[in-house]
Amino acid sequence: MRINLEPIGIIKKSGKNSEILIYSDFEQVIKNMVSRLGNVPIEGQDVLVVHKNRNADDGHQVQVTKTTMLNRVGNIIKVGKINGHDDSVIDVRLDGGAAHFHES
Repeated sequence: MRINLEPIGIIKKSGKNSEILIYSDFEQVIKNMVSRLGNVPIEGQDVLVVHKNRNADDGHQVQVTKTTMLNRVGNIIKVGKINGHDDSVIDVRLDGGAAHFHES
């Protein structure tokens, strides 16, 4: 069964890392993640990125990649490397749904 999903953004290469450009219609996704973190910095948080599967031979339409947020500027999230240049992004969320707190 194939499901039609509307992408909320796209993955782009950025040096050794990747950037996720969230389309302006879906900026609320980023705002929701930031609000869940409260005063905890966004940098260093683990996120799950659901994106188009490059390997269509395995029968899966999407894949989930766990990566780390490096920074955010507006609707662009810089993350660790994702093997998915120009792949459509279906969802981005904090890993485990909660912030990871680091003691100083």
